[in-house]
Amino acid sequence: MHKSFGPIAALFLASAIPLAGPAAQAQAPAPAPAASLVVGAKVYDQNGEEVGQIAKVSGDRVAVSIDGNGLVVPKNAFVKSAKGPALKAPKEKIVAVLRQAEADAAAVDGALKPGAEVRSADGAAVLGKVTAMASQGAVLATSEGNITMPRAAFFLSARGLAMKVNEKQFLAGVRAARAQKKGG
Repeated sequence: MHKSFGPIAALFLASAIPLAGPAAQAQAPAPAPAASLVVGAKVYDQNGEEVGQIAKVSGDRVAVSIDGNGLVVPKNAFVKSAKGPALKAPKEKIVAVLRQAEADAAAVDGALKPGAEVRSADGAAVLGKVTAMASQGAVLATSEGNITMPRAAFFLSARGLAMKVNEKQFLAGVRAARAQKKGG
């Protein structure tokens, strides 16, 4: 069963996987030609082992299907290889990153339920409380009223369920969304 690219969409392999040191980077392979980054193209790892295939290309982002999981990376995460476009990491590392992201998403899903308190990214403030689950995400009761936030906005911190923004950013975003809704 193929899983949604949504929960992992923010995962960028290029930044999630440390690359080799400066000497190796100086001899880095050429970037993959844009023409090779097309839906259906096979994707390889840095060693030429097949890891998946391109499922979607949108702007500067490429969605790769790997063992039924989705990974979205920037186009510059690909290099040219003898076989075709390749990611700048070994297959084992790519799969490990996907497995960790899958485990993280499952932990968030387990915590994201009515009654759960949602904290700011730094854990300093309670932003709201989950009142219901919706197809678009979770409905939060906040000091600014109820708002629906997408599942991808949440993560599990040491202090519990949290959002990927601080309190000031959250309030500014909620107010801007409300103003846009009233004006549009």
